[in-house]
Amino acid sequence: MNVIRIALIIWAAWSLGASGGDTATAIARVQAGFVSGITVISGGSGYVSVPTVTLSGGGGSGATAQAILDGDKVSSIIVLTAGNGYTSPPEVSVAAPPRVLSMQVDPVYKITVNGEPGSNALIEWADHPSGPWNPWHEVVVRTNGTAELDNLPGASTRFYRVVPLTSPRGKFGFVWIAPGLLWMGSPNSEVGRGTDEVQHLVFLTQGFWLSDHEVTQGEYSSITGANPSFFQGDTNLPVESVTWNDAVSFCQKLTDRERGAGRISQNQTYRLPTEAEWEYAARGGLKGATYGNLDTIAWWSENSGSKSHPVKQKLPNPLGLYDMLGNVAEWCSDLYYPYDINASGYIVNPSGAAVGDSFAHILRGGSFSLPRIPARFAWRSYGLFDKADAYIGFRLALSDE
Repeated sequence: MNVIRIALIIWAAWSLGASGGDTATAIARVQAGFVSGITVISGGSGYVSVPTVTLSGGGGSGATAQAILDGDKVSSIIVLTAGNGYTSPPEVSVAAPPRVLSMQVDPVYKITVNGEPGSNALIEWADHPSGPWNPWHEVVVRTNGTAELDNLPGASTRFYRVVPLTSPRGKFGFVWIAPGLLWMGSPNSEVGRGTDEVQHLVFLTQGFWLSDHEVTQGEYSSITGANPSFFQGDTNLPVESVTWNDAVSFCQKLTDRERGAGRISQNQTYRLPTEAEWEYAARGGLKGATYGNLDTIAWWSENSGSKSHPVKQKLPNPLGLYDMLGNVAEWCSDLYYPYDINASGYIVNPSGAAVGDSFAHILRGGSFSLPRIPARFAWRSYGLFDKADAYIGFRLALSDE
């Protein structure tokens, strides 16, 4: 692991292990219009899995190939299908090896994390290279690195390191939701828009984990020993007929169990997502009303047969989250109240109303029993804390306390 100390006298930036290795190269041979073989020129280095091989050009089509690894190098490439019509050897392209998780430090205390694009990492700091290490920022690695600025007092004398941030262990299937901006609510032109969907800008400064599916009856009963659901018969059906209090109690019991088993850290907590987190994750960067044709992404009143269905049968949203619309409505942690939009026009990390009906909590996502209008990103509803119905369930969020 690389440990870097930022000093006041630094005037040049440097990079540690930004590349994971060298990309393999190869050339193809053609005979009678077919690709007859491929010769590896350089095996490259740093491969941890078999890279994709593509062939292009040469006047023909249809040729495919498979790389063979010897350790971390490409030892050979075999032709799977020879294609036809080639008048010259096609160009052989071998995918690059994955990038190694690393850091770069710039003179203005800017830390750039490099690694496999889309991977998650945690930047930690300490006063001494031997620790103790303190979490500073969770980041998602972008194609050109992810930069973070540390302008806090003492930054110039701290030591820094970056560690992989892996998905929570267990069976709940979590997706990392990176920090970012959200246009929450709906425009005036959106069909079915409610008066409480006033569009405004939200800034979420902390990332979090979100389960890729609604909590199932099997998962719920494994923690509570009970199954309150109206529709039963398949353990992969979403648990429903749970009150808001039931959902919160489940989160606490799961937190206690997973901490005790060492599958999450002592400062991590399972919880319900806030309303803003739910809409941010559901949209996955999209600005419309849904993420696709409703019949292909959701169980709703016109295709559900008036009942819930096993999770993950419809297409997921761009982040890989299933049933964000339809199937069962999902509890959020917030109290229901009109959006509190301040004079600046945006809200940072909203957690719901501090006042209002303390018994009414947010429901999101529509359900199998509701028509098309509620199956939208911006739709808002609510239920009393002790309301239990066959169309109401929940999904899990996980974050630091």
